[in-house]
Amino acid sequence: MNFYIGNSIDEIEEQDTNIEFSDDLIDFIYKFRRKMLYDARKLYRINPYSDVEISKNDLPQIIEICEYILDASLLQNYQDLGEGEQMLKNLIEISQKAITENSGLISIGD
Repeated sequence: MNFYIGNSIDEIEEQDTNIEFSDDLIDFIYKFRRKMLYDARKLYRINPYSDVEISKNDLPQIIEICEYILDASLLQNYQDLGEGEQMLKNLIEISQKAITENSGLISIGD
């Protein structure tokens, strides 16, 4: 899936700045959700196979979830640790940018 800055799917253009986020990483996070001390539902409930509008109000929590996963080293058993960490960092960055633009995110599924 890819994340774009925007408030509605109709606003998104393919050439707009976006980040790629692996479906496998969402599945991995979902599988260890019970081991987390943090509620990560805002992240792992994003359907990687459909288009989803993510409210600007949810972005601070998504940032916190990503930071928690990185700080707690929860990706140690992920198949590609470096790639997984970079995807989380990219999601933090695009979320922060969306907040500064007073916008939400759009997830375009595969």
